[in-house]
Amino acid sequence: MPTPAPPAALDALPFDLAARALASHGLRPSQADAALAALWRAVLVEEQPWATGLAALGRAARSAAAVAVAPPTTLRLAEHALAADGTLRLGLTTADGQAIETVVIPAPGGDRTTVCLSSQAGCAFACRFCETGRLGLQRALGSGEIVAQFRLARAAWQAIRGTRPPVGNVVFMGMGEPFDNLAAVAAALAVLQDDRAFGLGWRSCTVSTVGVVAQLPTFFATCRAHLAVSLNAPDDERRSFAMPVNRRWPLAELKRALQSHLPAGRDVLVEYVLFDGWNDSAADARLLAGWLAGLPARLNLIVANPGPDAALRTPTMAAVEAFRAEMQAAGVRALVRHPHGREVGGACGQLAGRLRGASSTRDAPS
Repeated sequence: MPTPAPPAALDALPFDLAARALASHGLRPSQADAALAALWRAVLVEEQPWATGLAALGRAARSAAAVAVAPPTTLRLAEHALAADGTLRLGLTTADGQAIETVVIPAPGGDRTTVCLSSQAGCAFACRFCETGRLGLQRALGSGEIVAQFRLARAAWQAIRGTRPPVGNVVFMGMGEPFDNLAAVAAALAVLQDDRAFGLGWRSCTVSTVGVVAQLPTFFATCRAHLAVSLNAPDDERRSFAMPVNRRWPLAELKRALQSHLPAGRDVLVEYVLFDGWNDSAADARLLAGWLAGLPARLNLIVANPGPDAALRTPTMAAVEAFRAEMQAAGVRALVRHPHGREVGGACGQLAGRLRGASSTRDAPS
């Protein structure tokens, strides 16, 4: 006789699935809903101990919950690095010893605070400019491990934020490729967005992909979040050099898929990391504008950070502003995303470099 599967952690399942698990142990659906809502509030939101949350339930609900769901996922805080700009990088360790990183990013204007979550330990996509890509894929994270990152980051930020805003935004732009672990990402988003848990609005959540075209329909069917696509080159030759995924889904195919699958009224955030002398010329801007034509898109220009490939250097701010001016002249909505937390290894492309001992191979240019 097969061994029954162990119960899922409290933070690993969307509300309806977790409530159904409680109901399968003798509770009426209304009882299961009430018991789970109380547990979520006590244990996930108020951070009360598991035993305390259980003890507050009625006898029948307590007995059902004790066997239907497990305590919330535990991650160990291994590193806590605060940058001068307020960016907070957290090095975390999973129960089986995997090292992951989560970053809390306060906006320079003081109007919002964002948590950058990891979806995997390591990454299989090997982008040349990314420290995480050098690690290879260790394993996908479970939905509870993703939610646990948010819980730890929110608590760590609350302890130091002072008058700055509490966490209100989430981006899946940390370690790993979210589209390679979409079921767990969707389940985590459901918990993060549920008003009985953390109540994040879907418009405050963004999921980024390197362009895994095959998963676009599943993303829009299962995830309530904005879509971001990491582009980083205006032609196939350079994009394939920097991002091997382009050999499977080249730029023309990626654009066709976005045009086909974007829901009506929605747009895509295109992320373009600028590298000195490599993809930041006026001619490159014109190529990029041509690719964006006919696509409902916003453009984020990202200043490259020091990374594993010395040929991909940080551009001058004059080059960044000139590129932005070219894009705006072409009618493209373009914003510059400046580095946050670079000196603590928490900026774009740097995650896992320090925690794994794989520090950058070069210094930032003067």
